[in-house]
Amino acid sequence: MRFFLAAALLAATPAAAQPAPPSMMDRMQSAAAQPTAGYVADKPELTMLRLLPPPPESGSSDDKADRFLYRESRRGIGGPQWQAAISQLSVTSPSFVKAISCALGAELGPQTPATLTLLRRAGTDLARGVNAAKDYYKRPRPFATDRGKACDPDAAVDGGKPLGFAYPSGHSAVGWLWGLILSDARPARSAELLKFGKATGDLRVACRVHWASDVTGGRLLATALYQRISDTEDYKADLAKARTELSLVPVPEGCGTR
Repeated sequence: MRFFLAAALLAATPAAAQPAPPSMMDRMQSAAAQPTAGYVADKPELTMLRLLPPPPESGSSDDKADRFLYRESRRGIGGPQWQAAISQLSVTSPSFVKAISCALGAELGPQTPATLTLLRRAGTDLARGVNAAKDYYKRPRPFATDRGKACDPDAAVDGGKPLGFAYPSGHSAVGWLWGLILSDARPARSAELLKFGKATGDLRVACRVHWASDVTGGRLLATALYQRISDTEDYKADLAKARTELSLVPVPEGCGTR
């Protein structure tokens, strides 16, 4: 699943014309292959799993609501949200990085190593929790049971297996967690950052690769995890560095009126 490739390494600009040094994407993906210590690495996966309630039971009112919303989402196929979801299939995509930078009001990239460290370490913890939940619940994706078109081409490959299981949504979790963390780093932008975090999950429903409750589950897991990592001394130290760093970073261009 793309989320885990970059459990929180942000890509930036494409490579420049030849000859050129490694692009930001190359550097970030190389870093993703290296072990990264999380903030609550001492917590066993079972403990992480307890941060999240189970998905709706088959036939329950919540399950019926999920299926209704999935059917209704076909109305948006090809529309603006559908196209936006395509542009953010990966959390290392330039579009995703642009969206989070605009919400933050600061250009994320080589000039923000402390901020990226903050997101990467939290992403390592989150990946453990999301992986544990997906493997435990093994909830099928909506297109695998109720059929229908999805905006992600991996949904059409081998029954959608490249995307993994549905619950909880990794994109929803990482968008919400980063929104919370970056709100700590730049409180004046909290409204924009939480709006970004929410939209990250909403786009997965528009893409038709997740049930609505998968997105809710991702946000619940992210919130519970945030409460734990934000109390650690390592997080507080990294946060202080990020705050100082972001005060010196230029505002990104092309974000529109805010």
